[in-house]
Amino acid sequence: MQPNPVLTVSSASVIILSAAALVVMGGATAVLRGAQSPSITITYLYDNTIAVPGVESDWGFACLVEAHGRRVLFDTGTKPDVFRRNAAALKVDLTKLDAVVLSHDHADHTGGFLALGERPGLPVYYAQGFNAHVVSALRASRARLVPVSKGVEIAPGFRTSDEFGTAIREEALIVDARDGLVVVVGCAHPGIVSMLRQIRASTGKTIDAVVGGFHLNRTPPDDVRDIIRAFKALGIRRAGPTHCTGEEAIAMFKDAYGDDFVAGGVGTVVRIPQ
Repeated sequence: MQPNPVLTVSSASVIILSAAALVVMGGATAVLRGAQSPSITITYLYDNTIAVPGVESDWGFACLVEAHGRRVLFDTGTKPDVFRRNAAALKVDLTKLDAVVLSHDHADHTGGFLALGERPGLPVYYAQGFNAHVVSALRASRARLVPVSKGVEIAPGFRTSDEFGTAIREEALIVDARDGLVVVVGCAHPGIVSMLRQIRASTGKTIDAVVGGFHLNRTPPDDVRDIIRAFKALGIRRAGPTHCTGEEAIAMFKDAYGDDFVAGGVGTVVRIPQ
């Protein structure tokens, strides 16, 4: 069942650094050889599971992406209070953001936006086809709303994808990294493989890592295998499926990607060479 697309709803560490792998699994830690600074840092603030003590799980997704001297929030989870508490527990200051990117208008990705309060002038990028009620709620924050149909640059090293889909409009966040693009997705309702193919074609760049919700929780195993093969054919070196991907599909990606699998959960921190 799809979440109701309404904004107001009541309802450790993973370090990815280079191709050669030495994995140390303990809690939420996986370290790959080749650590260099500076790095892209992705902190999971909202997810269905937890990776560290002291945070809360809930259906939804949100993460903070820090790179190229900027801090970009991607999605906001479902419940403002849970989102706020998780950010506080992880010592993430939500008052210091350069931009917000909202993948699609479902409540499990936009509901926590109210935790940000009034943010005059803060750029908020959202797919142009967002539900009008969600857009109205976003407008109440006094943020600077930026509807996206074609991919736009947010800041040096950051851009949105094009708007994908018809019934559900969705965009992804794209970050330049040393070894290729890092793509962050919310639910990938329009199809994770088609989204990635279009991102690869439109940017002309290889994709190094993909993290977020792949929306495979009801996908037959044979189809998941085809999707994994498509990832490999695209040259995607690291995969971090979480949220709506489904436990079985996540396990299949983990088996296929081995040391280059990125586990999810609130409190996970992904580091990728910038």
